[in-house]
Amino acid sequence: MTVFGGDKNRRVVTAILTVCLLTAASVGCGSTVSGDAQQATAKTTLDVGNYPSTPGTIGNAKSNKQARARESQRLGDYVVLPFEADPTYTMVTGFFPSPIVLNRKGLSKMIVNDTFDDVAKDLTAGWVNSWSTGDSALDKGHRVSLAVLMFPDAATAAVVGPTLEHDDFTYNSDNEPVQITKYPGTTAHWRPGISSIGSWTVHDRYVVFIKLDDETHPADLPSLTGQVERMLEVQLPLLDKFTPTPTPDLPHVALDVDGLLGRTLPSSPDNPTRAQPDGVFTGRGVFSLLVNAGPATFTRLDEFAIDLISFGESVIFRSRTQEAAERHFADQANAAASMATSNRIFKPIPAPPGLGQNVACYAIAATVDGKEVGATANYCGFQTDRYYVEVESTQVQDLYQQVNAQYAMLTGK
Repeated sequence: MTVFGGDKNRRVVTAILTVCLLTAASVGCGSTVSGDAQQATAKTTLDVGNYPSTPGTIGNAKSNKQARARESQRLGDYVVLPFEADPTYTMVTGFFPSPIVLNRKGLSKMIVNDTFDDVAKDLTAGWVNSWSTGDSALDKGHRVSLAVLMFPDAATAAVVGPTLEHDDFTYNSDNEPVQITKYPGTTAHWRPGISSIGSWTVHDRYVVFIKLDDETHPADLPSLTGQVERMLEVQLPLLDKFTPTPTPDLPHVALDVDGLLGRTLPSSPDNPTRAQPDGVFTGRGVFSLLVNAGPATFTRLDEFAIDLISFGESVIFRSRTQEAAERHFADQANAAASMATSNRIFKPIPAPPGLGQNVACYAIAATVDGKEVGATANYCGFQTDRYYVEVESTQVQDLYQQVNAQYAMLTGK
């Protein structure tokens, strides 16, 4: 079962799912999504309540902020996940509600200087990944936050990177400059005796900011610089593969890919499912939706030939073939069934009728070992054609209406 993280009000149920599913054959764990009904756009034989049941046309960005957010999501597929450089990073820190960086607020847990918005006023798009080696974000361990900031051109980045490093460096009088000799485009600093380092690397039109804290060892500058180099060794080649939207086209960048987002049940504009806007990913960006993921996630994306993931109120995985999507459903259904037999808080519930055979639904009870831990969640996963879909809700009737609406959007039934 692949389930996804939501906002802070849903994290109690997220914790339950994480405990239940980490040992299952799944991509990750996540939280309850409580849907808000929207006006139906067409009639269907299924009960969809007031949810839309026909595909919509998403079109292009309607505002500068929307365009930059979409470009950031595109960039996110090319921002390194720390475990790719160092397998000891095993857990998302949760420091950043949204990985999208459009201003200083997007890096509020990472930067200390207050000049960012002035210096980086030409920021086009940005994305941040933050991971830890501990069992939780509060445990002592390696913690690394890596942000990629994209600017209109290399000349702008060449000015912004060193300026941000200078302002970061001068924040504390005990800071000392550090040479990252392997990457001469990097300026960095540390505070002797403190096992932490901050670095800013200019690479073409990009500035890569790395903040690394290592509480597992005494302060060791060569170790810290080596860790920065390992991150850059993976990150910089990824950026060379990314094709930014041409600057003249950016204000009207396409928000959808292959029309899949238009066939995805949208989040409520008044109560969005997650901090980042609805969108589509082709790779690494999807990790921003997962409460727990790691190297095996890449393996499973390949195993089920997943080439596109869209997300709104529901999440859709598109495989390159129907056979792969069927295997994806079977895998997730088997994992959920296994959990249902081994853990009393995870119980099967009837599926809504009329969706074919490949649909499975479950309720997540509100107790663990007799202790109250949160509200009940309900979940359905189903497969149709090349798509495996997951939907969650706190209310069973609402869940069924969402599932029916999403099924109708994909099948026209």
